[in-house]
Amino acid sequence: MVLVAPRPLRRSAPPGQIDSGGGRDVLALLRGDTSARPRFDPGLAGGLRAWLEDAAYELVAARGEHAPPLLLGARQLLGSPTEHAGGENLPGDAVLSRLVHALFRQLVHTGQIDDPLRDGLEALHAGEGAAVARHVESLPAPARAALSERVASHAGNLLGQVPRFAPGWMPRTDDRVATPLAGGRVVLHGVFDLLVGLPHPGTASLCALGVSTGGPWAWQRRSLHYLALLETLRSGTPPFRLALLESATGRYGVEDVREEHLRAIASHIVAWLTSDAATDD
Repeated sequence: MVLVAPRPLRRSAPPGQIDSGGGRDVLALLRGDTSARPRFDPGLAGGLRAWLEDAAYELVAARGEHAPPLLLGARQLLGSPTEHAGGENLPGDAVLSRLVHALFRQLVHTGQIDDPLRDGLEALHAGEGAAVARHVESLPAPARAALSERVASHAGNLLGQVPRFAPGWMPRTDDRVATPLAGGRVVLHGVFDLLVGLPHPGTASLCALGVSTGGPWAWQRRSLHYLALLETLRSGTPPFRLALLESATGRYGVEDVREEHLRAIASHIVAWLTSDAATDD
């Protein structure tokens, strides 16, 4: 395993300032040795797709020709992260996640966060989260103050660890990817919190970073492997590196993508598609 042990934030970043030390650490790990980017078998993507297509057509046959298309993401295929933690997903956790991810996008594109809760609400109003923003604004003052404190804590860790990306890195947040199988009757989909770099045929050149507001580290890591598989099917080449940042603590880990990661997650999806659980959906 090449996963870097999660590292605590060395010091708290003052609001509105980036802890350049932590950011440099993450940036160095993401960059790696640019002269030694891995090359993958050009037939890898085609082989993985054929494997998944066979399982998808088997599922379509079992569900019947009139069954609606099946849209599958990490939560359906890998199980909910709260199932692995033995808990229930609370509405407050979902609200916090939407706010933190909005702040992450702002930080990547502007390099700063001024007032975490206000900035997060403005971003949600401007995008697809207006209902969430209105819910937060309707909270009683004590509940809103508690949420503001939590959001500020997560924002401080983001400020300390998210590096500044030069334009040449081509940072893209909320990059959506969908892979249709069996003529579009089964669709695997997911969203990269951040992709940097541009794909190059035959050479792994992309790096993906995921942000977690909490939950089991192992599940979050596996969901990144799932996204790496989708990128392999989309562009023909996997990302060369994955990073996971936990905003609640400032911990982060980085690992190289290996062929066995992709085959393992594809094997899991094939097993899910051909299971009784899939035909019940």
